[in-house]
Amino acid sequence: MFSTILRGIIFFISSLAILGAQQAYASKEDHPAVSRFEGATIKNTGVIHYQKILVPVNVVPGTEDTELIEVIGKITAHGYRLEGNKSPLEVGLNYKQVIEKLGAELLIDCVDKLCGYQPLDFYWQSWANYNSLIADDNDDETRFLVAKRATDKGDIYYQWIITNVYDGIIGIEQTIIEPEALLLDQVTVNSNITISAVQTPLRAEKEDIDGSQDHPVISRYQGAYITDYRQREFEKVFIPTGVAVNQVAPVITVEGKGTTIGYNLSNSQSTLQIYQNYLSALKAADFEILYTCNLAACGNALLDDLYSSEANQYRFNPVETNNDSDSDFRFISAKLATSSNPIFLLVAIEGALTSNGINKIVVDIVEKSEMNTAKVTIDPEYLNDEITQKGRVVLHGLNFDFNQAKLLASSKASLTAITQYLAQHPQQRFYVVGHTDNVGSYEINTQLSKARAQTVIEELIKLKVDKSRLTPIGIGPVSPKIANSSDANKAENRRVELVLQ
Repeated sequence: MFSTILRGIIFFISSLAILGAQQAYASKEDHPAVSRFEGATIKNTGVIHYQKILVPVNVVPGTEDTELIEVIGKITAHGYRLEGNKSPLEVGLNYKQVIEKLGAELLIDCVDKLCGYQPLDFYWQSWANYNSLIADDNDDETRFLVAKRATDKGDIYYQWIITNVYDGIIGIEQTIIEPEALLLDQVTVNSNITISAVQTPLRAEKEDIDGSQDHPVISRYQGAYITDYRQREFEKVFIPTGVAVNQVAPVITVEGKGTTIGYNLSNSQSTLQIYQNYLSALKAADFEILYTCNLAACGNALLDDLYSSEANQYRFNPVETNNDSDSDFRFISAKLATSSNPIFLLVAIEGALTSNGINKIVVDIVEKSEMNTAKVTIDPEYLNDEITQKGRVVLHGLNFDFNQAKLLASSKASLTAITQYLAQHPQQRFYVVGHTDNVGSYEINTQLSKARAQTVIEELIKLKVDKSRLTPIGIGPVSPKIANSSDANKAENRRVELVLQ
């Protein structure tokens, strides 16, 4: 309970400064309905008008099941100090008698642990409870009383906490919540003014980090500067497309070239303004908006849940994550359909955490593509060794468009090597066999694998290879080289082979 006491003390100090500036709300007198205990002195007092407070109306001993209700009204708080070797029992019975005299209903009368788990901890959940005389250490005779009195203007709630501050001194905290109407017409408005939409141009406060640049697809927000920059030739990225259900967000899985850019931006711009600028720019550029969320609607850990893998855990630096449900966080995912491969774009925005802080933005662009395996090449000698020993050979260096049968220009060197080998062995005939990983349906993968085998044959025919020597076969995912348990393994299973007939 030390942390509980500390919260109360800290708030008490800060509240005194607030109340000191509002002397009209402070009083050194007792509440007119209830006098002080005889011999007690007032140490702290204050009045807050039209304030929300949590009032406990029931406790379950030994549990955290304290039933709280939300009450709004005038709160009058008094902290008393009582000397003279009185006991919390004696003082508590006197205040219990007060409840009877008021004609109020007793809601709670408990002592120490019978008030529930960590008794009275809930009392500090409301900043209106700012007095600091109460020191509940879970092993004294702390007594708690709550009562309600119905009136024609609404219910009045009374709370007393009575505890041993130290030997011979009793602390009494009294809080009375009375119904109160909201005082309006405290703000005047002048509608006869000219509103200017002119804004001061923003300038970046620092230089971009070395080696960084904006992505050609989208510019930075005016005045932002780059703090983090990372580009990867090929990776797997999860693209959120909706609200998470049971902490699982619906996603599209995309493989391709990834570029992540982290920006800092002055907190003179609200996250709403940043978000709307990005959203408008993406829509104007014909991006399809897949998913957007703001503040608590994003969930407690959108980025953590999606990007927890070792490869992607720092993906959204400098945005730390949206772990706090009431954080100033906004998110966009979008897709641009192009003539070749689609582009996916994510924007994560985190508002400044303090008045001296700074906004953080991450723009993440994924250009969908197949993994480039051109770094592994073949030559006629390699082909001869493999076919002689195994009767088959994987044709490394044949690269296709993502999910298509079109060969990329990077395949030229391998096609030349295959042509040279076939010219050296004119009597041999081959099955050209296409393989895929296990992503997608069997039917689609089978069709794609055969189409890719056919494309290879057509390219070899253009290089003067007799088409009668080559037969296209597509077997899709049914004969993997290795288990489809990782992205690297799946890439290895996506292949075309020559199999000797």
